Amino acid sequence: MKRIYLLLLGVVVIQLVNAQSSPLMIFDRFIDAKIHFKNRSVTVVPMNYDAANDKMYFISDDNYMELTNAAMIDSISWAKQRCFVPSMQGYLEKNNLSNGTVYIHWRIRNVNVGAKGAMGAVTQAKVEQINIRSMGVFSSDDKRINSADVYQQKCSNEYYLTIDGNLKEVTKLKHLYKLYPAHKDIIQEYAENEKIKMDEPLSVLQLLNFCLGLK
Repeated sequence: MKRIYLLLLGVVVIQLVNAQSSPLMIFDRFIDAKIHFKNRSVTVVPMNYDAANDKMYFISDDNYMELTNAAMIDSISWAKQRCFVPSMQGYLEKNNLSNGTVYIHWRIRNVNVGAKGAMGAVTQAKVEQINIRSMGVFSSDDKRINSADVYQQKCSNEYYLTIDGNLKEVTKLKHLYKLYPAHKDIIQEYAENEKIKMDEPLSVLQLLNFCLGLK
């Protein structure tokens, strides 16, 4: 049954190195995930998500496969860790916070910020380091580990809140000011006191959870 549903998805054998950008996987290995279909059937298969190219991959018969025909899928979940849902934006990660639900459309990439100089110093570094690893994202390009070039992960995620039944995009503080006009001053004060950084996912989730708790 599992094989039948995967074939119905119109999967394609792929090579990860041929992705549009170097893959950045949410797990350091393929982990069993549940594909929940809209017809209520469930298939379990080792999976990983490429947060740089917005693609779902799984392993079948020792081949890397790209998951397609997302219209058949309700959600993809890894036990007690991550849950993604297909959408018009691609795949959104669903985060159930204490005050509500926030969706993340991951948009990250490795950026060459220079080369290692004397005593390990990095020359010509122009991009601030972002701790995406705290959210479990790993580069699948192991060759870079010993390279003289230095790469850092740049994050430009889109975040979505459900308001009046519609997804509202948040990428900047001013978006929250428009969504919560009566609480603009409170949100601004909270962001300043908590040193919120809009390019750090955990920091943004903290802020959005605060906003969802506003009355």
